[in-house]
Amino acid sequence: MNAVRMLYLVREEFPTHRVDVDVLFGREMAGRGNAIDYVMQAASNKVPTGAQPWHGRTVFVGATDDGQNLLGRFRKVWFSFWHDLASLRHASSKRYDAIQVRDKFLIAAIALPIAHLRGLKFFFWLSFPLPEDDILRAKAGTSRADFLVHMRGVVCGWLLYKWILPRCDHAFVQSAQMREDVCAHGIDPAKVTPVPMGIAAADVAALSALGRLPSTAGETHQPVLAYLGTLNGQRRLEVLIDMLALLHRQGMQAKLLLVGDGDLPADRLKLERRADELGVRGSLEITGFLPRAQALERMRVADICISPFFPTPVLRSTSPTKLVEYMALGMPVIANDHPEQKLVLRQSRAGLCVPWGAKYFARAVRALMSLSAERRTEMGQRGLAWVRENRTYTRIADDVEGKYVSLLGLKRTG
Repeated sequence: MNAVRMLYLVREEFPTHRVDVDVLFGREMAGRGNAIDYVMQAASNKVPTGAQPWHGRTVFVGATDDGQNLLGRFRKVWFSFWHDLASLRHASSKRYDAIQVRDKFLIAAIALPIAHLRGLKFFFWLSFPLPEDDILRAKAGTSRADFLVHMRGVVCGWLLYKWILPRCDHAFVQSAQMREDVCAHGIDPAKVTPVPMGIAAADVAALSALGRLPSTAGETHQPVLAYLGTLNGQRRLEVLIDMLALLHRQGMQAKLLLVGDGDLPADRLKLERRADELGVRGSLEITGFLPRAQALERMRVADICISPFFPTPVLRSTSPTKLVEYMALGMPVIANDHPEQKLVLRQSRAGLCVPWGAKYFARAVRALMSLSAERRTEMGQRGLAWVRENRTYTRIADDVEGKYVSLLGLKRTG
């Protein structure tokens, strides 16, 4: 097969551990012989800049500014934009067949006509509805500068829906729901492909080998309910504290394990205060941020994993990674009615999908804990099998690579 030759401008900083950049592109796409180079900004002033080797290809790393004051943040944004703009000099038809931009709107608006003038295809990758998120946060008053964040959302939304997506050769989005949301702006569905979040095949093997610790919930009547991820206030995780209190009132002395921390100290403090108010502080454990391996090790004590996504228009279009990780651990799962979560649990039969609300989560916990440990284990194993079949990045890369081959008119061999 002819190689996919592409220059990819990425929003994430270098080095990145974002799996749909590092694993999907850096490992899977590069491992198949595709010629994809990257443009990123250094994660700190200590990261070397210039052309750096990465997964057998080149990443052009731009300077940054570590300052946390207004001037430092402005310099960081300016350095990123100028580096992206300068990197377009590499994008010639002799070297690449396409330019792709991920989650960066101003540079995408500029790179798009440049790509077409040079005879290159232009692709856009939207991993999150950033314009809508900016507007929502500004209206809620949770951003640092609400007016500026709102204006950024409006401008980036106009660029995305009125300039970039109508004129790009193809767009990749995070989920089927995001595709619907994007196409509601008048974008042709034929030029939008959903690419869900997945997990590295090696990680699936490692997690499934790690597995769950034997449950003692039947003997102690204290099932452990666990959540892995950010405790950001936008997630509205008070619902889990309310669920815990409701279970206690109903006679089930469950424990709640939150593996993660908030972006701000107030995020965690809010959950702890809620637990104090409801008298369940002694049954709540918050680990704080942990290295990935340690975090997953802590999750092994869980009887049930919970994946709550507060039903806002922004979060409804996401593709949850934690749900896939839970299933790779062989855990039975409770998730709320979110488009992708509902689809995954319907196909995998790895858990229960319920409406958002403490009483619904509590009801699902009681339903799963009424089953035997063997039945819950079977449920977890169905989830693991589904992940192996559908959500490893090896499998996802098959579809993504095939789409590029079609879009670029390349020939498959073998």
